Amino acid sequence: MRDFAIVCPGQGTQSPDMFDLVATHPRGRAVLQAFGAALGCDLVAEAQAGIGLNANAWAQPALVALARASWEILAPDLPAAPAAFAGYSVGEVSAWSCAGAWDVATSARLAATRAAMMDEASPPGSGMLAVRGLPLRAIVEQADAAGLHVAIVNGDDHAVLAGPTAALDAAETALAPRGAWLRRLEVHVPSHTPLLAAAAHRFAAVIADTPAQAPAAPVLRGIDGRRCFDAAGGLAALARAIAEPVRWADCMRELSESGVRVVLELGPGRSLAKLLAEAQPDIDVRSVTDFRSWRGVVDWLRTRLDA
Repeated sequence: MRDFAIVCPGQGTQSPDMFDLVATHPRGRAVLQAFGAALGCDLVAEAQAGIGLNANAWAQPALVALARASWEILAPDLPAAPAAFAGYSVGEVSAWSCAGAWDVATSARLAATRAAMMDEASPPGSGMLAVRGLPLRAIVEQADAAGLHVAIVNGDDHAVLAGPTAALDAAETALAPRGAWLRRLEVHVPSHTPLLAAAAHRFAAVIADTPAQAPAAPVLRGIDGRRCFDAAGGLAALARAIAEPVRWADCMRELSESGVRVVLELGPGRSLAKLLAEAQPDIDVRSVTDFRSWRGVVDWLRTRLDA
């Protein structure tokens, strides 16, 4: 049987129907209700209303809730435990939650706390810009010239920059004529940069004071792709990632080099599945979003693990 991993996405793919599939399953509904009780809201109703889905305060807890609900549905029906969990940006919180570090209520509280601390520390008028199609060195040079920070490295020609909106505008003006693919993200804080150092420091204190269980499988550190078998070191890195670049390219490489050959993205969307398919063609990867039923997800995993 081949090794598989679970990956959890970051912000950008929230939608009004993001909870539709998990809400069809009693284990999924139980997780969503527990998140709602901890947060004092109805995530499903708020998603369906379609208002404020990109706000940090809503998006981060909602994404963690969806990942944890999806995993609670899937885990009992799988033939084996995953070899690793990994998460992109706030998805790293989801990964630790799915790995069993915290119960559902604690996961909800930590996700909401992280979002609030990032919002409080964020300079006004900030944002993030995805850049693709130029050598990473050229992207970094342009970031330095514009007064921006490299927030995420997705590949040798793919990164996300963060900083003041005016500097992002200048970077777009400079990069577009060079043939770069550019997309402004629906995130209005300079995540994973030193501009959020105060939030990283505060969240580290919260994490240190929150009891955590050892993960059921190693969780990859977003800042360097290293596999963590203990909660203390891994969760300290989780806090650091608020103010340090996420090196998702390293995480994808580690999955492949550690022998993982099947990966399931918990959704919403297919962003991580697409990145993995491009970067590591030796890995079979799908997203829960690709399926219409939980039975379909389980059947695909069983088939691929036995291939």
